[in-house]
Amino acid sequence: MKHVIALHQVYGELIFRGLKYHEIRKAPVFREGDTVFLYIARGDLSVLRRTLGKLGLTEEQVLTKRGSIVGGFEVGEVIKADFETLWELTKDTSGLSFVYGEEEGKKWLKQYIKEYGYAFTIEKPFLFREPLTREKMKELYGIHVEGIIHLSSRTRKPWVKTLLEDLTVREVHFI
Repeated sequence: MKHVIALHQVYGELIFRGLKYHEIRKAPVFREGDTVFLYIARGDLSVLRRTLGKLGLTEEQVLTKRGSIVGGFEVGEVIKADFETLWELTKDTSGLSFVYGEEEGKKWLKQYIKEYGYAFTIEKPFLFREPLTREKMKELYGIHVEGIIHLSSRTRKPWVKTLLEDLTVREVHFI
């Protein structure tokens, strides 16, 4: 199955720089072998700047562009776990400790998933040679994409099926 999900820019940067190996969600939205395309939607710019600073990078050096589907990954192992187990398994691979520090990252995860959650292993990350901007999506599909989205090939909407087909054949380079 194929999906388009929204992701904060800071986490997209960590994925495409090889520093984030797990995506955490509250629900089992993906299965092993699924393809996930990433729409870079929002996020706190100060968090992005601070994280780029830790990497020794500037805003001009980002690999991702807000308001664009920039690439994606294949889903590997799917892990369902209680909060403590999930934190122990992913604290160094989800980006949370890197972005917020261990204590704040753990608080963020607890608030987000409560008691149970899912970690999806990120495999074969790729960037599109040319990201698909929200302006181009409006032109091609007649839709306006803003903020949080989750589209999947389960939909019956013709424009979503066409979008996913188009994303599948775009030129990529693997990270």
